[in-house]
Amino acid sequence: MDPTADMAAFRQAVRSGERVVGGWVSIGHPAVAEITGAAGYDFVTIDTEHAANSIETVENLVRAVDAAGDAVPIVRPPAADPVAIKRVLDTGAGGIMVPRVDSAETAARVVEATRYPPTGVRGTAAGRASGYGRTFPTYLERADDVLTRIIQIETAAAVAAAGDIAGVEGVDALFVGPTDLSAALDVHLDFDADDFRAAVEEVIDAAADEDVPVGVFATEPDRIDDWLAMGFDFAILGFDAAFLVERNETMRSAFERAAAECDGTQR
Repeated sequence: MDPTADMAAFRQAVRSGERVVGGWVSIGHPAVAEITGAAGYDFVTIDTEHAANSIETVENLVRAVDAAGDAVPIVRPPAADPVAIKRVLDTGAGGIMVPRVDSAETAARVVEATRYPPTGVRGTAAGRASGYGRTFPTYLERADDVLTRIIQIETAAAVAAAGDIAGVEGVDALFVGPTDLSAALDVHLDFDADDFRAAVEEVIDAAADEDVPVGVFATEPDRIDDWLAMGFDFAILGFDAAFLVERNETMRSAFERAAAECDGTQR
């Protein structure tokens, strides 16, 4: 089976504005990635910007997502660094989501880092992405066209340059992280602030002019309707650590309430 076929289908779904939905993995254990990959998502993003994941860990997480089902593993490198991008793509990731890109020039360098010469600078190696060499010629031929390239808009400068960034050939989607963008606008976590909503509208309108979809990181179920109403095309829904925290708190609280009621009726 050619894994690049699934990558190509996912990229086409993103580029055509389909309502793709993703999961998020920051915990560096393959079981977490496998569980997330089997949850019915179209893609799973593996974080290395804020999460303490080495390249060896990333490869195992990518492997776990691949084993779990049809979700495409997307890796967030720590920065728009061609070496970091090269290494995560060699693990077999179906694409990248790059944080803190503030200009079209940086976005163009990101695209260049994902492509093999002569159109890019990605080094060639027969690693996991090419079946450890078994499918090397096919991967070299197809990779440039099947990898998904998502650019994060997280600063006021990026908002201002959103149209230019979206217009870079090879950029498949923009992505807004509400927490970072709200902090950059000095309205930290206030997603109803006029400045924040105006910035989001500017990004979505600028991307629409270039026919590029925009995604959002949605961590609150009650706000998903609002995000879609604002014009976002796709979303990543929550993240692994938060699910552990929330479910533990829910179950502990449920026990404490039940115990208090039981103790009250026994007195």
